[in-house]
Amino acid sequence: AQAVANADGSVTVSWSAPTEGTVTSYVILATREGQPRHAISGRLEPNPTSYTVNVHTHGPPSAASAAVVVATADAAQPDGGAPAPGRPGAAQAVANADGSVTVSWSAPTEGTVTSYVILATREGQPRHAISGRLEPNPTSYTVDSSELIPGASYTFQVGPLNVHTHGP
Repeated sequence: AQAVANADGSVTVSWSAPTEGTVTSYVILATREGQPRHAISGRLEPNPTSYTVNVHTHGPPSAASAAVVVATADAAQPDGGAPAPGRPGAAQAVANADGSVTVSWSAPTEGTVTSYVILATREGQPRHAISGRLEPNPTSYTVDSSELIPGASYTFQVGPLNVHTHGP
């Protein structure tokens, strides 16, 4: 694969199709230095074999929630994209008796939101997406206990996305 930085700040990734097997779709993966690899596109059709990652299409994440301890189980952009979402209201996280955590937030008042992603930071660990793309309504999400470590302390943030943002 080859990645080329464009003058507008976007990046075009191109690749050659494999000569063996049947490809039904592709997903573009990215790794930021010191961070885990993650998907920055949804499923892409097998043709064409290039994809442009747009810029300026995600808003800032919400302020972090207060730390919770998990219970043991018992405007248009220059590139023509939709306006980047504004910052959601501060995330509220509540530890549930079954070991899950319910995160809620208020929608941003600026920009266009087509989905959200929940970001979790476990004490001493890097922040990561703990959900896939979530519909814009409702503005709450319950993180299953199987995704969390009992007794660990977490903070949560909500990342707003729009149709031109591809990830997590």
